[in-house]
Amino acid sequence: MGTTNGAGPAGFAADELTSAVYGELRRIAARHLQSERPDHSLQPTALVHEVYLRLREQRQRFQSRAHLCGVAAGLMRLVLVDYARKRNAAKHAVENSLLLENAAELSPRANIDFFVLDDALKRLATVDPNLVRVVELRFFGGLTVDETADVIGTSAVSVKREWQFAKAWLYRQLS
Repeated sequence: MGTTNGAGPAGFAADELTSAVYGELRRIAARHLQSERPDHSLQPTALVHEVYLRLREQRQRFQSRAHLCGVAAGLMRLVLVDYARKRNAAKHAVENSLLLENAAELSPRANIDFFVLDDALKRLATVDPNLVRVVELRFFGGLTVDETADVIGTSAVSVKREWQFAKAWLYRQLS
């Protein structure tokens, strides 16, 4: 394998592994977006393509499929949060302009507010940044406990414990 994207000789370039995990990344994206409102304009394919573009911008090599999925999970979180920020900004602009017309029914319900989740994850990072990484890999990346342990370089038992703690902590924060 040659060195593409200016990356070093070890590992795989994003182009070389992305085709191998494209379907998996698309399924993960679809899972995240299925809880969104029906008229949500970000589609799974667009989400995966945005993640792919950001992967290419990083110009790094990946040691394994799990490593690529781990980095993609973090990028998927960033894309979803950026999208939520833009959506919230647009929503607030529309709501502010519609106050004059008394149109109160324009706020669609979404099951997951990625903006709120991101804020909670930032607070969790002050408790333990490793917990945030576990959440990114498990929730945003869809990695198994074993794959997450491989990416982080720890045991599956530690990942299970950190995952349980992070879920409980986030549940309290978001309730």
